[in-house]
Amino acid sequence: MSNVDIVVGLSGVGKSTVLEEAMKLADEDYEIINYGDRMLEIARKEGLVKTRDEIKDISEEEQKKVQKKAAESIMKDSEDGNVIVDTHAAIKTPHGFLPGLPEWTVKNLEPSHVIILDASSEAIYERSNEDEGRDREHQAVQEIELYRTVAREMASTGAVMTGAYLKTVKNRDGEIQKAAQELVDTLE
Repeated sequence: MSNVDIVVGLSGVGKSTVLEEAMKLADEDYEIINYGDRMLEIARKEGLVKTRDEIKDISEEEQKKVQKKAAESIMKDSEDGNVIVDTHAAIKTPHGFLPGLPEWTVKNLEPSHVIILDASSEAIYERSNEDEGRDREHQAVQEIELYRTVAREMASTGAVMTGAYLKTVKNRDGEIQKAAQELVDTLE
């Protein structure tokens, strides 16, 4: 029987790094599926975008269509084994915040856990500024505070809708191994 867990966090929190370290420590095998990457694959195939950062600029209607198709694709992949869905609980767009875990996604995935990977707003801001590879949406520490609050509320809502355990794991500077071990302990 397969198991689905969802790990959420803002850009710059260190999800990819912590997940990579956690998989080295885990006794179980997990397939990590990045929701945004799956959305990009679909949006590219449909000719809507060329880069991931352009997704937030397409219309709300198109974003939702792409999101639904990505969810269907992930749900199909989750039938064969343990899956960790790496995603954002909230997506900042010009239209406002879009749920990264809309009802149709979280209910169909039936996660065992919704895990919020978090760091201080200051740390997220610093990490985002160091990443030259992507357009990070964090312009100021105060904006990150609001974004973190909205993301926590949306992640919590996903746990409530599905009865999943909700856990927050802190990724403090210099403590990636500690965060990775806490993540593994939560999953297993």
